[in-house]
Parts: sequence; structure tokens; C-alpha cells
Amino acid sequence: MVHPKLTDSGAGDALFENPPVLTDGNDKGKVLLVVGAGGFTHAVPVLEIGRILAHRGHQVEFATHQGNEKWVNTPYYSAISKVHLMGPDLTPEEEAQQYRDLQTSDPRVSYKGYFKPKYTVDKFWTSDYRYLQEIHAECKPDMIIADFFVDAVRDVGYPHSDTPVAMVWPQMPYGMAGVSYIPGVPGLQIDVLSSEHASFWARFRAELRPLRAAPAMIQYIRWVRKMRRAAGVNEGLPLRKKPNYLALVNSFWGLETPKDLPPLIAAVGPILPDEYPPLDGPTEAFMANHRRVVYVSFGTHIQLGPEHLERFLTAFSALFREDLIDGIIWAANDEQRRVFSSIDAAKLVPGGARYITRSDVDDIVNNRTPEWYFTPFAPQRAILDRPETVLFVTHGGGSSVNEAMFHGVPMLSLGFFFDQPLNGLRIVESGVGLAMDKAAFTETEMAEKCRAVLADEDGSFGLNVTRMKHIARVASKRKHHAADLVEEVMYDRKYGSKTGRPWHLETADMRMSAWRARNWDLTAFGSVLFAGMVGIGYYAFKYRSLIARFRWKW
Repeated sequence: MVHPKLTDSGAGDALFENPPVLTDGNDKGKVLLVVGAGGFTHAVPVLEIGRILAHRGHQVEFATHQGNEKWVNTPYYSAISKVHLMGPDLTPEEEAQQYRDLQTSDPRVSYKGYFKPKYTVDKFWTSDYRYLQEIHAECKPDMIIADFFVDAVRDVGYPHSDTPVAMVWPQMPYGMAGVSYIPGVPGLQIDVLSSEHASFWARFRAELRPLRAAPAMIQYIRWVRKMRRAAGVNEGLPLRKKPNYLALVNSFWGLETPKDLPPLIAAVGPILPDEYPPLDGPTEAFMANHRRVVYVSFGTHIQLGPEHLERFLTAFSALFREDLIDGIIWAANDEQRRVFSSIDAAKLVPGGARYITRSDVDDIVNNRTPEWYFTPFAPQRAILDRPETVLFVTHGGGSSVNEAMFHGVPMLSLGFFFDQPLNGLRIVESGVGLAMDKAAFTETEMAEKCRAVLADEDGSFGLNVTRMKHIARVASKRKHHAADLVEEVMYDRKYGSKTGRPWHLETADMRMSAWRARNWDLTAFGSVLFAGMVGIGYYAFKYRSLIARFRWKW
């Protein structure tokens, strides 16, 4: 996700053409936004909700790791009144290692490797918890809104201090709100979105996958418990089927598989800033000279290896030759561009396409070929918003998928970790593109899938892209609903806690014993009563002659 475009004044005012009705000024609350490890992509939806609340008159403050305060050092976020620092962020070396671990992880092979990068993020709990205690005591917020990575927020907020918490998730919360028609545990799905079209064996694998994940999960839970106890917190983070906080999901139905949700979980995405950087001069010039452009971006941290790049160049060369595309914009940092020098040019001989030499590769990467444009920073949303952009080749990160849907660009997804492979399935299911498997894709497969999307012989991709663009744009207004929910919960706790009332959005079963919530007592009583009636009926039938004589005698 790129940084919002800055304006001289009135940033984002177009968003508020119909501003919400404000309550009495004395009733305004103080909201603390919290973002830890994860980068600016994780900060954007939290900051955007905070910006809306600040416009409504609430006092909004921001807590983050050292060095990240620059995120709000712009007119766009000028309404944020104060910044609190929670300690150092990941070092560049730690961050690079984390993403190498993420990129090579595959839950189909090993859940131990899949969980390894999570330790890197979750180790911040200790310092986050210490700093947030101090910040909470100083700030005294009426509400905390945090990125889902910052688990420490739940230890300084409700129920420990009665400060309600909202957590922003990129997809439906892990382990919660499971339904029978989506097999497996939420967050551990890999190859099944729902049971509707899945084979029996695919559903069976999905249901058994938690057993495979159990050893790695148990090891992780023990590590978390030990870390928490060392900080004096003897209780573990609760594992619930429903949250005891407000879960705001930065996604929307149509991308996410629809399912029944408790009131404290709400799909409020895509949460996107209303302004974004325009095309810079070189990108604008490139667009002006091309009519069918493929945009390639794998985010800030994914580094494609030489074997991947060979397949990409081979597939793209075939598309150029067939006149399906006439330009490629590739967002690649210096490290990624250096990997191109490791390509074995002898392998770049696609069937029917021209031969690519070592010199060709060097010219391509250094922008000496008019059909290719490499840039370390691409104004992604501005590129996606251009009609010349006919395909987005992406890693399938949540922000990238939301932006492509919003701007109406079909996708080819190559996911590497966490929600990216699952987003690939969602892209296919919604009909806006195709996906590939990082462990098995070939240049032939890539060329064929690009060709299928670009040619769009039956028009289905184009229709579905238009359909999802309209859905995404309507759904994007729900960030105001996210702010509404925050206000609801904030006012509920602000006044309801004084009278001992429970959360108004919390379902009653969260406060009951299992016996009462699931009516086990009624079931047991009914079973005993039914068994008694059956028994009486049985013996009445067995001794009916005796009963008849007894009745005759009387």
C-alpha cells in the first residue's frame, strides 16, 4: 500500500460530503490507535478509521514503534493530536529474515516452518505490553483501535481496564466464527473456501488440518505463555469462538466467503484512503505510449528468485509476441533487480516467442527497452486506475487485492504466505482472475493463464471485474460504519460500565455457562422426562392385562 497523496489543505474533505450528525461536544471521546510490527500496510486501515473519528470531533492519538511516527507526519493525518512511541521496531536484518522465512514457509509441507515467522512478530508483546501500560495510564483512552498483530492491546484494555478494544483484521479472525459449511478452522484453510463445490477429500483434509498443525500450535502457545508469565501476566490470551472485542475486518462479502457472524465481528472493507499519489512523470510518459500494460508488483518484501524470474520473462515474451500486451510496469527494488543478473538467459526460450539474451535482460532491467519500465516505487493505485492497465500480476496481499478490486483490474495471483494463497482462491472464486501455486507453476501455465484473462473470449472476466468493482466501491463506504461501531462500543462502555451492564453487541451466551447457553440442562431434563414416559408406556403395555383386570375389579 502506498502513502496517500498530500494536499495543501482539506485532505479528504470529499469523503465527508454528507458528514455524520455529531453529538454534543462534551460527549466526545479519546481514541488511541495502535500499530506495531507489520509496516505501513497494517497502519493504513487503522489510521483511516481514526481519521474519520477525528473528523467527527473525537480526540485521536497514535501509538507505534520508533521510526514509524513519520507515517502520520503529513497533512492527511494532521487531525491526530499526539504520537506515542512504544519502543524499537524490527531491525532491517530481522525484517529481511522474517520475510525470507515467510516466503519459504508452506503449511502443506510443515506447520513448524509456517509458525516460525510469527515468533518474530509476537516477541514484541513484552515491550508493547510494557509501553502500552504507560501510554494507557497517560492517555486514558475511551477506546483503543489496534492492528491485529498487537495482542498486548487486549491485555491493557477490556476486560482488564474496562477500556473497549477494536482490532482491525485483514480477513476473518483466526479461529473464530467457524461455520459448518466452511470446513476447517478459520485461518487454517488452504484449498477450500466452502463446502459448496469442494470434493469430499478436500473437505476431509481441511477438517484434519488442525491435527497436523497441533504440534506447532502447542509449541507456540507454550512459548507465548512463558513470555507472558515472565512479564507478570499469568493468564493466557483466551481462545474463543467469538471475540470479546470489536473485530473490524478489512474485507468485504464477494471477496470473503459470506457466513453468519456474531455482532462483534463486522466486514467493513475495503478500507482505503480517499487520496493517493498520482502518476509520476516517467510512469505517466510510459502509460501515454502504451495501450495494454501489465503491472507487476509483489509488495515491499517478497523477492522472486531467478527461477521465478525466468518463468516470468518467458511467459511475458510470449504475450508480447501475440500482441496481447505492449508494455510492463514492474515495481522492483534494487535488491530484486540485482536478482535478474542471476538469470540463466539460455533458459529463456519460450515456445513460439523470441529468444532473450543476457544483453536483453540487462536492457530490460535498466529501462533501455521501451516495452519495459522498472521502478523501485510505483504509485500503485494510480496505475491500477488507468484504463491502459489490463492485468495486475500480484502476490495477492490483502491491500493489493482490495485496491485491484476497487479500481477494476483483473489479476493473476502468485501467493507466498499467510492469507495470500487463500486470496488467490478468492480471486478465482469471484471470477476476476486466476491464481498459481508458488511450488509448482511453470512458464507455460503462466502464459496460458495470462492469455485466458487478457483474451477473455467469453467476456466473463470483464463482467466479473466490473461487478466486483461496483461491489468494492459500495463496500468501501463501510469504513464509516466501522467508525459508527467504534462509537457505539465506546459510548456503551463509557456509560454502561458504570451501571454494570454488559456489552450491547455481545451475545448473551458469552456470559453464560455452557449448560445454560447450549440448553444442556433442558436437554438433560427432556431426555430424562422422555425416558420416563417411554418406560411408563413400556410397562403399561407389558402389564396391560393386569391393569385391565385391576380396572374391572374396581
